[in-house]
Formats: sequence, structure tokens, C-alpha cells
Amino acid sequence: MELVLPPFSSLLPKSHHHPPQPLSRARHGRLQEPIMALAQAPPLPLSLQEARSVHVPHRARPVEEPARAHPSSSIASEEPRFVSETKLIAFHSSAGRLDDARKVFDGMSHKDLLAWSSMIGAYATRGMFDEVLVLAVKMVSEGVLPDRFLITRILQACAYAEDLELGTVLHSMAIRRGFMGREKDVPVSNSVLVMYVKCGELGFARVVFEKMGRRDLGTWNSMIFGCCRSCKWEEARRLLDDMRKEGIEPGVVTWNTLISSYARSGDLNVAVELLEQMEESGVEPDVVTWTSLVSGFVHSDRGVEALQCFIRMRLAGVEPNGMTIACAISACASLKLLNQGSMLHCHAIKVGSVKNVLSGNSLVDMYAKCGETVAASRIFNQIPEKDIFSWNSMVAGYAQAGYCGKAYELFCKMENYGIRRNAITWNTMISGYIRNGDDERAFELFQTMESYGVKRDTASWNILIAGSVHNGYFDRALRIFRQMQAVLIKPDYITVLSIIPAFANLVAAWKVREIHACIFHHNLEIDGKIANALINAYSKSGDLAGACAVFDRHSSRNIISWNCIIVAHLLHGSPTEVLNHFYKMKQQGVLPDHTTLTAVIKAYGMEAMVSEGREIFLNMEKNYNVTPDLDHYTAMVDLLGRSGRLQEAYELIDEMPLTPNLTVWEALLTSAIMHGNVRLAHLAATEMSDIEPSDLRIQMVVSGLQDLAGKSFDVPKLTVHNKGRMLDGIECCSTEIKNIVYLFSTGDNVASEHIVAELELIMMQIGLSMLDISSGTLDVEEEKEEVAGIHCEKLAIALGISNSPQFRSIRIIKTTRMCNHCHTFAKLVSEKYGRQILIKDPKCLHKFENGKCSCEDYW
Repeated sequence: MELVLPPFSSLLPKSHHHPPQPLSRARHGRLQEPIMALAQAPPLPLSLQEARSVHVPHRARPVEEPARAHPSSSIASEEPRFVSETKLIAFHSSAGRLDDARKVFDGMSHKDLLAWSSMIGAYATRGMFDEVLVLAVKMVSEGVLPDRFLITRILQACAYAEDLELGTVLHSMAIRRGFMGREKDVPVSNSVLVMYVKCGELGFARVVFEKMGRRDLGTWNSMIFGCCRSCKWEEARRLLDDMRKEGIEPGVVTWNTLISSYARSGDLNVAVELLEQMEESGVEPDVVTWTSLVSGFVHSDRGVEALQCFIRMRLAGVEPNGMTIACAISACASLKLLNQGSMLHCHAIKVGSVKNVLSGNSLVDMYAKCGETVAASRIFNQIPEKDIFSWNSMVAGYAQAGYCGKAYELFCKMENYGIRRNAITWNTMISGYIRNGDDERAFELFQTMESYGVKRDTASWNILIAGSVHNGYFDRALRIFRQMQAVLIKPDYITVLSIIPAFANLVAAWKVREIHACIFHHNLEIDGKIANALINAYSKSGDLAGACAVFDRHSSRNIISWNCIIVAHLLHGSPTEVLNHFYKMKQQGVLPDHTTLTAVIKAYGMEAMVSEGREIFLNMEKNYNVTPDLDHYTAMVDLLGRSGRLQEAYELIDEMPLTPNLTVWEALLTSAIMHGNVRLAHLAATEMSDIEPSDLRIQMVVSGLQDLAGKSFDVPKLTVHNKGRMLDGIECCSTEIKNIVYLFSTGDNVASEHIVAELELIMMQIGLSMLDISSGTLDVEEEKEEVAGIHCEKLAIALGISNSPQFRSIRIIKTTRMCNHCHTFAKLVSEKYGRQILIKDPKCLHKFENGKCSCEDYW
């Protein structure tokens, strides 16, 4: 990049007869050129005395008074008065009386370079950079040019004020005056470099850097800082290597610049790697280093690692500052670690930072999230100067604890204390109401917030969508999502993650595709979490091909991605694909976890590969460092039960070190029913009834098994809870046809005559009667179908056959397990009519095609 420098004359005002007004950053472009010759003069002498002799005219001696002075006055008169005035400026400045110093300075009739340097230095020391720039322009307009030391200070002011135009002019002056290009000119070159870096002109900074004859540690630090600020991470790392090659070891500032930049960007793995390199090079991390890491982990929602980093800092003997403590307390808040947060509270009191607004806000947030609203309120009241974050934290604390009344009381008081409520405040109240079930109040606040001058943001819509999904109002969530797009509010990452789970079911397949299309339309990156959510949603909506397509396009797969696609194939009855993905995952170096191994054992069971599944189960702790839990024991019972090894399955349950839960016994019950073992089926159902005595579904199974077991076994009758309730009333299903959801319930007798007639016609065509019950089955539901009414899935299938196109699959969600009769009915219909039928019951997803079911008649 070619660096073109303007003439110094562009710095000068129209006239030097009037003091210049304070400068804005864009004002220098209007300055004129009344002293062009002075600006473009050749290099001048560099010493202070030479500068005085060139630039400051001789002062006229004052008219002497009549000879009545003290004899020593002639000696005093030899010292120039402006030297005494310059010393007086320095005296007032060092004592903090900047106004007095300025009065002396303004009262000087002639000012030399020393006087200007003293006044400019006073402002620069106190960070009053705008005043520095005003004085610099005025100094040059009066014919005094800065020396090497003063131009460095003015350039520093340009850097902090981000005044690129004036800084470029000073760079031009430094070159013309010979302040750059030699080894002793490193401080000036560094100041020019920093000025370009702070002004965001990394290209110009790079030109200066390359032309420097000698570079010190400050030069490299400035250039590395510029690269980090411009997100040129690779270049910053390359500069670190280059400076070492040139024999300059990075110092603590160098390392802190890199570590803090990577931590802020969220690339914390690299930040930790740099910390290790820093320690290996013999540079001890200081409080800035550790605070950068702790803060980075907190903002990346990695609270555990933030606290581990804080502990490492304390073990290294580094005392935390207020910022470090506040970040550590925030980590405790995110993890809801009350004891650790209380200890940090004590430490904050010890170091005197508890009343600091940053630490105070963190403490309020921590106590509130841990449910200690009294402690949070006490800290809140102790903060002397509460800001918007203090109020928002306290409002959120009350709302999260369910005290929406107190939260709303604070919400209303904020304006009285001069704190303007922002979108976060309103969103906090909306979230609190919707979380506590008061949807009406939440929507009321959402509708009125803009009338109070607060614009609804994406987070406002996300809260309503997530709240609706959480409360089970999936269709309302989709309506809000569409309305959000209609008013041109762009959905974000949180929006997508909030709404996708709502449609992970069979009757919402087209809605999943709609959301997927929305992701592409708004150019949202399909990162790991979104891709995994889409794989799961496509799978549960019956679209295995869609799930596989998302997985295949997903470049950054992790263990969750592999688990999603493995579970998807398991759900759709494809055990071979489960095992294929398991092998591929291991080949790519991804270690299986609890979920993976559970699915793999079940897949081996579906493939009747008992020995392979048993080997995985017995060696999982040694090979994969995964301790078997109830899910793995359930999978093993399923594996043994499918192969007919019921006694082994029962012995495994009896000998397992964990207390069997409902799913373990249910696996045994299913196996016993499928293999006609009444004794073990009754045993499993009895155990299930003891665990969940109020579960009506279990009561139905127990009641039926008692009747069957009583014919050949002497078993005591069990007490059936909730006697008198209509057990079949809990059985219902839903299906969606032409964007309309239909609900059916067994035994309600509300089905239309048209649907019943269609069902009868279908039954005749497939040659099946209501009385065609398979003998030997233990499922008693179908035996009572003639009395209780037609099972709801038959009605849903009949409606789908008569009212949906041939190419569309029939999708049904059922609340209870399918009976054998309905299962056979669905297989025959799929073969007779060439239709795909998907029925999801609590046990599995049944995919009926060409007279076969994906469950292979085992569910």
C-alpha cells in the first residue's frame, strides 16, 4: 500500500490572529494554508535551544523604571521572564491546578517551544487529548514547530482521539524534519504506527512498520495489536514468530494482547494454547492475562472453565482485581453455584470492590439466579450508583423466582429514579410472565412496549416463541414466527433453535421444511446446534432422507451430530445404518458416548447379533470410559428379549447394581408379550404398576394380564386404581390432512358417518373383520374394540385414504401403544392401496410400506 502524506499546510487555520476553536475529528479538512513556506521548510535544528533561536523572535527589553530597584534586580532581569512563566506552568500543572497553569500560559505574550511543551504535556498527562490537538494546531500557526519529543506526544493524542487527518499531517512533518528513518527515531516511528493502528488503518501501519530501520518490543506490540484489532489472527501469530526470529522475546503485553483478543473473539482454545506458550517462554501471566481468560469463558457460556481458570490464577499467587472477581461471580451465576458465589462475595468485601457497580451487578445476578432474592435485594440496595444493569438484574431475579408482582413494581419504579427502561427490561418482564404461565400479561406488555418508546427487538419475539413452545402451544409459536417475518424482523440463531423442537413430530413435516427454507432465505449459518436440531426434527417428522441430507452437508460434525443421525436410523428401523455410522464415527476419531452405545446395543438386538451387543455392553467402560446405566441395561434387556432369551433378561435385571426403573421392566414386558410368556409379562406389569400406580395405561395391561394369567396361574388380583374411569378415554390420535389437524378418540362415537362408511369399505376390500383377532395374543385392547368403539388410528387411516392424494403419506400420532389388530390393519392397507403410513406411538415409529412395518412386528 502506498502511503501518500498531505502537506503540513493542511493543518493550519485561516488566521492565527484569533485562537482556534476546539477541533472535531473531521474539521481539519477545512483548514487553509496561510504559512505554506513554514510548513514545507527544510529540516530544522533539533535541539531545544536551536529551536528557540530559529522560531522565537528576540523579545524587546521592557522599559526600565527609574533607578530605585534593589541592587540585585539587574541579576534577576537577566533571566528571561518567559522561563519563569514556563516553570510556573509546570508548578501549577504538577499541583493539579490546570486552570491556573492555562491562565499563566494564555497570559504569556511570547511562548517558546518549552512553554508549549509544558502546557501540552499537562493536558496529555491527564488524557485531555482534544485540548492537546487544539494547542498543537495553535502552536504551529504561531510559528513554533514541535521537536522529536513533543511530536510523539501529539501523535499519541491523535491515536487516542482517532484523528487520522491530523495524525497523517504530523507523519508528514516528522518525515520532513528528519525525525524518522534512523535508529534513534524509533519512538517517533512507533507513535506514527500506533496512530494508524488506533485509527483503523492497518495498511498504512504496515507500510510504516516495513520501512522502520530498527524495531523494538513496542513496535512489535503495536503491530500485533493492530492485527488483532482487525481480526487478522493468522498475521498476528506470524508476527509473534517473526519477532522471536529477530531476537526480540515477547513480553507480558505482547502475550496479553494476543490472549485477550482471542478470548474476546470466542476462540478460547487458542487463547489457552497461547497461555501455555507464555508460561513456557518464562513470562508469568499477570492479572490482565487471567482476567481476559475468565471473562472470555464467561461470555462464551463456559462457566466451569471460567472458575477453573480463576482457581489456577489464585494458585499461581496472582491477586484478582474487581473485574476478575465480577467475572468469576458471573460464572457462579450461570452455574447457580451459591456456595462458591458467596465465597467470592466475601473476597469482594475483603478487597473493597463489593460496592463497585460491576461487582454489585454480578452479585445481584448470582443471588437472583440461585433463588436468593432477599440477598440479591440487599446487595441491590447497597449499590450507591445503580445503572440499568443493576435494575435489570433485580427485575430478572424476581421474575425468575416467580415474584412477578415485585418484578413489575421495580419495573414501574425505574423511570422515577431516572433509569430509562430498555428492551432488555421489557423482555425480562415478558419472559417472567410467560414462564410463570401468565401468557395474557406477557402479550399485553409485548403489544404496549413500543408505545413507551422501546422498539421490539429479535429477542422480544424469541421470548414469545420459546415461551409458547415451552407451554405446548406449538401452532401459536409458528404464527408468531410468521408474524415476526411479516414485520421484517429477521430471525436469528436463537429463533431457529427455539422453534425447531416444536415441530419434531409426524404431523409437522412440512413445517420443518418451511423453517429450513427460512434459514437459507435469511442466510443464517447452519452451525452445529442448528444442524443437529434439524436432523432430529426431520427424523421425528418421518423424513429420514431430509435428516441424512442435513447430516451429509454438515462439515463440523461432533458427537451430538453423530448421535442424532444414529438415533434417526434407529427410530426408522434401520439397524444396519446405525452400525455403519457407528463404525464411520470411530474411524473419524470421534469417541462414542452414553447415547451412542445405547443405540448401538439396540441395533445389535434388532439384527439378532446378541454376542456383539453383549461384548459392547461388557467392555464399554474399559473401551470407551462409559459406565453402564439404566439406559444400557434397558437396551440389553431388549436385546436378550428380542432373541427369546427371556430368562437371561430377567436374571440381568435381578442382578443389576441399579434399581430397575419403568423402562427396564417395560422392555421385559414387551419381550414377554411378544414371546407369549404370561408369567414374566405379569411379573413385569406388576413391577411397573408398583412404580407408577396411577398410570392408567399400565393398569389396563395389568388388568388384562390378570384375566389371562388366572386361567393357568394362581396369582393374586391387583387393586386397579382409579376404578370407574373410562380407561379407553385416554386413547386418542391426531393426523393432519390439507393443513387441518383432525383429532380422534377411541370410544367417543363422534366420527362422521362418512368416515365410518369409508372404514367399513376398506375393511371389506382388505378382507379383515373386526372379529379377526389373532389367537394367543396378550393384548386385550382389541378384544374389547367391538364394545368400546373403533380404535382411533383406524378412523385416521380411513380419513387419510379418502381425503389425501395417493402420493402423500398418512401420518398419525397416537398416545397409546398400537394393538395387534390395528397393526395388522395398517400393514394390509399399505399393501392394498400402495400408501405409506407412519404411526408414532409411545413405543416406536411404525413405518408401513408394501404390507410390512419397520418395527418388524416387535414393539
